[in-house]
Amino acid sequence: MDSRNRQLLHEMREATTYAQWRQAAEELDRREGWDEWKLDEASDDYDWRLIRSRLRQIRQYREQNAVAKLVHHLRQGLHWNLGNLGNPRLYARARVGTKQLVAEYAKEVATALQWVCDTELPELPHAAKLKFFNDIALSYGRSALMLSGGATLGLFHVGVVKALYRESLVPPIMSGSSAGSVVCATVGTRAAHEVEELLDPDAAYYHFWRIQPLRDVIRRRALMDQEQLRKAIAANVRDLTFEQAQQLSGRTINITVSPAGTNQQPRLLNYLTFPYLYVREAVLASCAVPLLFPPVMLMTQDERNERVPYMPLLRWNDGSLKSDLPILRMRRLHNVNHFIVSQTNPHVLPFVSHQREPGEQGLRNSARDYIYSTLRGQSKSLVDLVRQNLPVGGGVRRTLDTASSILEQDYRGNINILPEVSLWRYVNVTANPSMESVKRFMLEGERATWPRIEMIRNQTLISQTLDQCVRTLEQLQPLPGSGDRLVKRPELRVVRSTENGKR
Repeated sequence: MDSRNRQLLHEMREATTYAQWRQAAEELDRREGWDEWKLDEASDDYDWRLIRSRLRQIRQYREQNAVAKLVHHLRQGLHWNLGNLGNPRLYARARVGTKQLVAEYAKEVATALQWVCDTELPELPHAAKLKFFNDIALSYGRSALMLSGGATLGLFHVGVVKALYRESLVPPIMSGSSAGSVVCATVGTRAAHEVEELLDPDAAYYHFWRIQPLRDVIRRRALMDQEQLRKAIAANVRDLTFEQAQQLSGRTINITVSPAGTNQQPRLLNYLTFPYLYVREAVLASCAVPLLFPPVMLMTQDERNERVPYMPLLRWNDGSLKSDLPILRMRRLHNVNHFIVSQTNPHVLPFVSHQREPGEQGLRNSARDYIYSTLRGQSKSLVDLVRQNLPVGGGVRRTLDTASSILEQDYRGNINILPEVSLWRYVNVTANPSMESVKRFMLEGERATWPRIEMIRNQTLISQTLDQCVRTLEQLQPLPGSGDRLVKRPELRVVRSTENGKR
């Protein structure tokens, strides 16, 4: 490697913005010949002939103003991962982007969809157009950003969100468990233009930890002061119900909580399943790691807009114990089929390969997957054997149930963003970070996201366009007595709750 290449690698490692990183990465790609690889459409990693053919057809129909053919072509042929476009191996070579054909196809489809949405077409009146976009959005699916647990390591998530936000790539659907729930709820209780506040390290409050006096530890059976955690959550998360948060931010936030008792299933809290629950208590419960914090009673808004307990006999704790990444539930509720995961769970990171995606080949990756799956499977079998055959109950039974749930979960998505594993991170996992550490965690999150930016852009562009078109068309309505003339519907005003829960 010559001196210029070494300098470019150094610039990438030390970059503080995506523009700096990308400039160095693109020059290094050019010097190593990856630009020629991008221009060559052919590859065994995807069906390039199919994608090239469909790209030409879409362009031809739009240029010829052949509306009926274009609509028919898009409606029946637009599917997620068509021709294996989601194959992570397409992004395993160049540092920035992939085959030019892949990016051109995504852009052309998005352009065609936007043209159909924005153009008055006699062949496609408003009602038919709205149905077309609703149907195709349901068929195509959506993307979600999932933020794992990880205690103080969860500050890494803030950097991930910052990198995606700066490129307008934060999906409208997010989930968070434990530490991830704090970041998810902070974003999800702000209007779109207010998210910038989250990106400033000096604008948030990061002191979540305070050890209790010994007498309180014994009395409450928890090492940490939950009031300090509650204070930190209140400083970052606005006091809204899930329904109010969705109306304000336009984002669908999902918080996972695990039952503290038996005979209950983990819950995915959002505006569809629990619209009147308060987000703050949901986050408090999701962060309630057993032994560190006591379980939490959720709060809801009643029919008089009063803050009251939700099922006061039940208590809830750390969401990552049984549902760190609620993939199956997100599929069913929100039609999500593409998952971007920021993973910081300390017990997961040593077993997840860095800078790779599920399905990537190679002897090292295959061996790591084999060892990990074997160890996990044998451990779960042993735990289940004890649960089912030995007379254990009470706390021991709950501990075994939790261990089984942890071993059973899948901790990866389609695109995975991971921090480096180091002793420094584990030492600081339950410590209040200094401002220097906060900035370091955030910058690491950004740097880990930058190599994934173009992959995320290409794989989310179509679904983002579909969402935008549906919102645009839903805001239009026919003007009475004017045929098909449309006017924009008045926007609903969101009424925020006050600190005491009243509106």
